[in-house]
Amino acid sequence: MAQLSDVDLQAPDAKPQTELDDGAGFEGFLREQRTALVKFLARRTSSQEDAEDAAQESLTKLLRYRAAQPAVWRPLLYRIARNVAVDLTRSARTRPDTQHGGGGGALDDLASNEPTPDQCVEQQQRLDLLREAILTLPPRCREVYLLNRMQGMSFVQIARHLGISTQAVEKHVAKALLELRSRVGKHVAGPL
Repeated sequence: MAQLSDVDLQAPDAKPQTELDDGAGFEGFLREQRTALVKFLARRTSSQEDAEDAAQESLTKLLRYRAAQPAVWRPLLYRIARNVAVDLTRSARTRPDTQHGGGGGALDDLASNEPTPDQCVEQQQRLDLLREAILTLPPRCREVYLLNRMQGMSFVQIARHLGISTQAVEKHVAKALLELRSRVGKHVAGPL
């Protein structure tokens, strides 16, 4: 395990180690460090509340090491604090901006990505309309269109599969698209 360097981990406002050995113990150390730790984290987080939360989390994580030598408490605390600040910054980038303390109340309900019932009905109606239009295509034209759009086959693959030329496949797909666009184009947005 790499040794922690006091130079790397020293908080700018922290008291020297000799002032900590006054018999106050681990709890005294935590009380002494809290203010300096919050200042340290305030420069690394986006708000005072975040700095205070990060300080509390850092002090809590340091509890695991209370049996360690007092000389390593401060470097370890500031290493933990730096990591907590980095984690806080990363998580803030990956989640939507919300009020501190979690949740925006009624605004959370508005931010749903799920379609509304009306949107579901409209989408189903568009799909039904498109399905009916596809069924009205001439059989070979419909087959070529479905192989291309539903099966994901290329024009060359369709030509081999059906034993027709690639040019014939292109004509069938073009014809299908023209007919579908004329029948449902105003109702169905996007590619057909």
